[in-house]
Amino acid sequence: MLAPAQPIGPNGKTLVEGYRQDIINGFDKERPRYNPLNAERPQSSALVDLADPIQVHLLTETALSDSKTYEILSQEEVDDLKKQIQSLSMRIEQAKANLAIQSKYRDAAISMAKLYSSGRPESKRRSLLGNNRLSDQQKEAEMERQTSERRCEELAAELFSLEKRLMGPQKRLLQHTAGILQMTHRASSKNAGQPSAGQQMPNGIPGSPESLYTSSNARNSMEPPGDDMFDDRSLYLALDQMDGQPAGRPRKNTIEIPMKSPVREQAQLRGEVDRVKEENSRLKEAEERLNTQNMEQQRIISDTEKKLERLNRRLRDVIITFNPGENAGFPQPGLATGPGDSLGRQLEYLEMGLLAAAEEQKYNASESLKETEAVARAAAATESLTQAEGQVQALKRQVQDVLQQLNLDEPRPAESEPLGDQLDYLGDAIQIIQGELSRAADLSSSASTRKQNNEQVEAVLTGLWDIIQTGYAEIQQQKAARKKSRSERGLPPDEDDMSSDEMAVDVNEMYSLQAFSARVQWLYAQATSLKEQKSVLKRQIKQQRELNSKSDAEKDQEMKSKTEELEKTRALLDGSERTAREAQEKLADALDNLDMLQKTSAANESASVRAVEDQLKERNAKIATLETQLTDLSEKLAASEANVETRYKDAQAQLSAAEANSASMQAQLSKTDEARAAAEASVDELQKNIKNKEEEIEQMNMMVIELKTEVTIAKAELDGAYGSRAQRAAEAAALSKSSESSELNQQVTQLKAELESTLKDFEEMTKESIASEKEKLDLETKLDDALSAQQRLESEAKMLRDRLDREVGELREQLDAEKLKVPPSPRGGGVGASRAGASMLSEQFRTTMKEERKKFQEELREEQAKRRKLEDELRAMKRNQPGGGIGRSPLGPLSPSTPR
Repeated sequence: MLAPAQPIGPNGKTLVEGYRQDIINGFDKERPRYNPLNAERPQSSALVDLADPIQVHLLTETALSDSKTYEILSQEEVDDLKKQIQSLSMRIEQAKANLAIQSKYRDAAISMAKLYSSGRPESKRRSLLGNNRLSDQQKEAEMERQTSERRCEELAAELFSLEKRLMGPQKRLLQHTAGILQMTHRASSKNAGQPSAGQQMPNGIPGSPESLYTSSNARNSMEPPGDDMFDDRSLYLALDQMDGQPAGRPRKNTIEIPMKSPVREQAQLRGEVDRVKEENSRLKEAEERLNTQNMEQQRIISDTEKKLERLNRRLRDVIITFNPGENAGFPQPGLATGPGDSLGRQLEYLEMGLLAAAEEQKYNASESLKETEAVARAAAATESLTQAEGQVQALKRQVQDVLQQLNLDEPRPAESEPLGDQLDYLGDAIQIIQGELSRAADLSSSASTRKQNNEQVEAVLTGLWDIIQTGYAEIQQQKAARKKSRSERGLPPDEDDMSSDEMAVDVNEMYSLQAFSARVQWLYAQATSLKEQKSVLKRQIKQQRELNSKSDAEKDQEMKSKTEELEKTRALLDGSERTAREAQEKLADALDNLDMLQKTSAANESASVRAVEDQLKERNAKIATLETQLTDLSEKLAASEANVETRYKDAQAQLSAAEANSASMQAQLSKTDEARAAAEASVDELQKNIKNKEEEIEQMNMMVIELKTEVTIAKAELDGAYGSRAQRAAEAAALSKSSESSELNQQVTQLKAELESTLKDFEEMTKESIASEKEKLDLETKLDDALSAQQRLESEAKMLRDRLDREVGELREQLDAEKLKVPPSPRGGGVGASRAGASMLSEQFRTTMKEERKKFQEELREEQAKRRKLEDELRAMKRNQPGGGIGRSPLGPLSPSTPR
């Protein structure tokens, strides 16, 4: 035989998720319902009216019928159930407190695990113990996170079990209370001429509850009582008046109050003493259990403090590894002095450590931005250095050609030698040429020839010096013009114009070999420094490329999230519009039901109540007036909804127009706010009108009750005037009319409830639309911030490109000046040279200058073409962005266009 299947309960994770909101709210109890209309019992539902006798009667009948089969307990069993409820409630409160504390520790462990797992892989910082220590700390943090989550699941399961156990005693106690009240309730009786117990009572007025000693012990309290308990005036009394002593003859107690017996009192005292002893023993056991639980809780708190202390120490080690120099003095976490004493301090230290870690991450981000700028400058300098090496190689080839023409056997250096070696080679070659010129001058035998040659050499060198001076003068004029244009545009002076790295040049200085030699030496020093910077800049370029690839992915992810938030906002707006349409349909159905009610009441009028026909006509006229007023209210409500919808569409049109003009957008937003305020004022006015109409409906109900009373009096007079047959006919007519009136009142009450629910739905819809508008404004503000940040990045990129162009131009000018310099003479006096060598050198210099200028112009045109292409691509990217462009926002002011 198979064993019965065990019930499968929810797992630990499901229970923790179910208690998540309660943990956030601190396990606060739900606020009880409050209905100010019920003054005697305000803690009732908003849909019940305790002043309505029909509604109270129906609720009483339902409660009495449902509680017939409930079990009735003894006093000892009731006391035991109450003690069980008290004990379980205390354990539940303690379990809730433990779960709240453990959930906080779990959140801290999760944050610590995320901190270890989110470290930068490219960082070169290492702790004293190396990577193994960080991996061990990460594993330990993960184990603590799993342990805390498992502890939370166990506490949630324990709390769920205790709450489930508490439901049994509470249910039995409530059923016992309902059964006692059902047994002691007794309905009012009727006279012999009234219908039997199975028929409906006159005017639907129920009987009143009586005391314990005036009722029978039978569980069927709906049986008809005897004729001696009937009172005609009880038909016209309210419920609260029927609970007291009636104006007629006094009531008779069906059960006499028994006399006290000494033996029974002693037996009761002995039983009470025994119960007190048992209760004391149970209280002692409960006290021992509570002490055990308190010790367990203190142990848990002490363990939590120790874990937090270890966690804070590891967090301090992580912060120190971020920046050992600055964070070496980070404070130590406090020691645990006792259970629960240092828990708050440990949590505060954990919060402080997390904030410090976040600041270190921000500092690393700023350092990466600085490295990006350095990499850009390094790339520009590297390109300039490459061009300088090419120009030096061209100059070296020209010197080698000159040596070959002079028939000098000098070894040719390799093309891939460093720039410094190539410059050394050029210096040696120039010295060899000078030596050959010196030997040629020594071999000259004619003084006139020597003088003529010296004059020619001097003329050539003077011409070269003039060309150099003219080039420097042009460079200074260009710098002055650029500085003047930047000052006219209000820009700060360029760093390149203010730099002091260049040698001070006097354009009016006369030619001398010493000046020529000094400029050649300065060029050599510049080339050496560029060579040293090349290796550093290559490393920075590589790092910057890796950072750029990551930043582009983050920007794409952020733009995608902004687009999804905008789509969610639009979906919320569509939902609010659908809710408004449903509210209109419900209001139309309510009006149709009211029309059907009027037709039904007109068709069911009886001919036996002609004496009160005029009063009923007046009542119908008032109901028609109320219907007209309700129709007017519905029309006003529909008009207000249409007005709100129209204004909402106008506001959307104004938002689209705001993309072209920021000032007009602000004015339209102010108009939209005024329109919303007017709509809210109109809604408030409608609510006031509805309250007035409800008061009128209450007055109509009072008139209906008065008419019912007059009909009853008229019926009694007719019974006295006519015989029993006329009395039966009048009673039948009164019963039919009272049932129709009760149905009419119920329908009116139902319509009032539907109208209130419709108004509540409309108010909620208005609140949701306002909240969605606020969310939309917040999203658009964030989008504007992102776009402005992108514009700043673009402007910085353009500034870097301009700076790169300036540095390239300066390096080219420096290399051109290097070509024009002549090495100093080893003798320091006049230099002789042959006419053929000097003329050839001058011609080659002119040809080289023409080629370099032509090449520079071509490269400048290529750079300008690339810049225009990049600007076109950037504008295309702006146009492809959602919202019509990057430079402006659908709700914000127009962003200034990016300067070209």
